[in-house]
Amino acid sequence: MLRPRPKPKCTRLLSGLLLLAAFASAQVASADEAARVRVIQNSLPAVVKIQGTPTYADAEQNTVWGSGFFYSADRIVTNYHVVEGLKGLTVTLNDGRSYPADVFAVDRGIDIAIVQVHGATAPATLKFSSEKSVLPGQTAIVLGSPFGKRNLVSLGIISGSGPFDYVSQLGEGDIGVEIAEVLYTDARVEPGNSGGPLLDAQGRVIGVIDAVLGGASGIGGLGIALPAPLVVESIHDLEEFGVPQRGWLGAVLVDLDELDPLTLRLAGLESAQGAMVDKVLPGSPAEAAGLLGAKRDRYGKLVELGDVIVAVNGKVVKNRFDVIREIARHRPGEEVKLTVWRNGQKIEVVVRLTARR
Repeated sequence: MLRPRPKPKCTRLLSGLLLLAAFASAQVASADEAARVRVIQNSLPAVVKIQGTPTYADAEQNTVWGSGFFYSADRIVTNYHVVEGLKGLTVTLNDGRSYPADVFAVDRGIDIAIVQVHGATAPATLKFSSEKSVLPGQTAIVLGSPFGKRNLVSLGIISGSGPFDYVSQLGEGDIGVEIAEVLYTDARVEPGNSGGPLLDAQGRVIGVIDAVLGGASGIGGLGIALPAPLVVESIHDLEEFGVPQRGWLGAVLVDLDELDPLTLRLAGLESAQGAMVDKVLPGSPAEAAGLLGAKRDRYGKLVELGDVIVAVNGKVVKNRFDVIREIARHRPGEEVKLTVWRNGQKIEVVVRLTARR
């Protein structure tokens, strides 16, 4: 559990007096509203705006921004896609002061990055929730910098949770391919909120805002957040090892529905559910387990199917993303049992996983 460092008693007392003064001068309608305002006011100092200059050639703007928050004295967590391809990173605190920063470590698989801030100590840090599940209907508070405007808040509920085909729907290459489940919220989420915290009614981080599904959140769309347990695990691994520690197969996979249906029928496959091993990477767990890749001619045309993965530990998979996510649920050193279709029959292959290279 990543816990905020306690503030000095005098600082906490001063903060409390300032909040009481604010409540006294504001029109607070109820005890519930006062509690919510207190949570938000205590949390905002930990939230930052991140910005930098894009290095990619097709950038549509000179400055790109997103959100993040302090989880320790000099490090913040954000989305990988917020800092990808940026130079001259700066972090702006909620009081307007800006400091240089650089990327400490990244986890492309779940779209997370840790940013090291130079010359500043966190005014506050946020605590991750230890709850294993988040229930629909719970209060959801989003803090961040939508449209580059700092210190903005939106309020809603948790709409639900479940799997999300991040890659195929958002088209982000291999970013996020290892996300198994996400949280959905009707709290307003806009460009610039990415990387900011999703809080519960107690001010605990229950997720990290990552994307929007179906148009503007709050106008028919839904905000998408990475669940806190997944983010906490990633932060611990990045700080200890410098790289993610989720299971990795080491094979290039192709969805069966991308292949010629006649080729599948001739191989005895009656369904397009599953993923074919196209290439086995040298020195990978897939190679050590004896998985077979496809054979292609010099023009790249498929000549012979590779092993077709149809289940992982007995769980049927629909496509390559299912395979990757099921593998990523495991830690390096663990074994998984793959059910594969080879030479007209199903066989079981046991693979001992390693960390992604």
